[in-house]
Amino acid sequence: MRRRSHWLLAGALAAGAGLGCREEPAARPNLVLVSIDSLRYDHLHAYGYARETSPTIDRLAREGVRFESAVSTTSWTLPAHAALFTGLYDSSHGLVDNGQRLAPGLATLAERLAQAGYHTAGFFGGPYLHPTFGLGDGFEVWQSCMTAVPGDLSDAALRDESRAPKARSHGDVTGPRTLEAVTRWAGERPSDRPFFLFLHLWDVHYDFIPPPPYDRLFDPDYRGTISGVDFMGNPAVGPAMDPRDRDHLIALYDGEIRFTDAILGEILAALRERGLLEDALIVVTADHGEEFFEHGGKGHQKTLFDEVVRVPLILHWPGRLPAGRVVRDQVRAVDLAPSLLAAAGVPAQPAMQGRDILPLAEGGALPPRAALLELYADGRDQRALRTLELKAYAPGRLRDRVLPDFGYDLVQDPRERAARRRGGDARFEAAFAELEATRAAASALRAELGGGAAAAGVDGELRERLRELGYVDGPEGE
Repeated sequence: MRRRSHWLLAGALAAGAGLGCREEPAARPNLVLVSIDSLRYDHLHAYGYARETSPTIDRLAREGVRFESAVSTTSWTLPAHAALFTGLYDSSHGLVDNGQRLAPGLATLAERLAQAGYHTAGFFGGPYLHPTFGLGDGFEVWQSCMTAVPGDLSDAALRDESRAPKARSHGDVTGPRTLEAVTRWAGERPSDRPFFLFLHLWDVHYDFIPPPPYDRLFDPDYRGTISGVDFMGNPAVGPAMDPRDRDHLIALYDGEIRFTDAILGEILAALRERGLLEDALIVVTADHGEEFFEHGGKGHQKTLFDEVVRVPLILHWPGRLPAGRVVRDQVRAVDLAPSLLAAAGVPAQPAMQGRDILPLAEGGALPPRAALLELYADGRDQRALRTLELKAYAPGRLRDRVLPDFGYDLVQDPRERAARRRGGDARFEAAFAELEATRAAASALRAELGGGAAAAGVDGELRERLRELGYVDGPEGE
């Protein structure tokens, strides 16, 4: 199979990204982007985890390129996917809180690829990917695999879904429906165009209720009373819980990963059987991770510690990318849209703050880039700047307390245990200055692009579904 040519850079992108577009290759590859909700990178066997949670993803890593230090822009689903699709930081795309939708004027990855002749199809399993929030813009097919109404995206159908018992929201198992829907699509898609396929796999998200045999796979001898049901609401699930019970929760989380990995394997097999992966770039990543009391909390959408912002990233493109390569450089979620566009030979939008990281995957070098991390949902005002060496963290309100700025030396303290108060260290002072400058530039770009997110038509029933999942604090999201 021919190797990807080194297409010429053609113009710089804004915000210092230094990106360009590449000359379109003779044959455009199919593109498959997989986002696995709530998946921690350090719970994948490919990243050194002891349990064999991820045979499908491990194989993709062996045959492709694994990025050791990939970071999201935030710690929850909605803004993370907006960044993934636009190549913009959260302060620039503006979709940072409940009740918002992506600004219609922002060009998305799917829109750019559709304009270039790609067939675009997406399948999602979680509520924040619903068209209400605008993330389906640019997709010819945008299909829900939630609960009992896959494919029906009407407001009435969503209201019917939301009125189901509370357990349905937490207990939704979407993987098998996603497999069925994608397999059906693969047989019906237009065959005269390359495709961009987006998969949002939901089941790793809490509650942690993997089906048999995955429910006992990693902890067959547990005899306690803790289950993965009502992970966020159960008062027995807290920092002071018995370590044995906590270990069982993590085993259930790992079981969800293994179950989801198996579903992904079946989806890829269905595509492969139809010859759709012969020249295909497959990207596997996550929107955020999950906290298990490393810093006193659980879940996500509360902090910007590494357990919730570091994500896996694997690129698989046999014949075009080297097998078994590990990239140590830090890369960011905002880099994926320009990289996929570059693979397709489609010019990136000039405003994108991400850059094409395919040169890193090929064995080349790029200047290091810091990552801007932000969390503004539900009245929070947290931001951080992360490099391979350190993190400068401005937490604003954290658990209803106003905290001073602090930082971490990630070389000496990779688990972020020893916070350093701001002041006196020139490295951290420079990082905080870069954090504020980067955030200010991102906010200014939002104004240039049209003012940020619009109001979403989130009715009371959808809001209740999100509340049941732990994303908003009450019926009105206050």
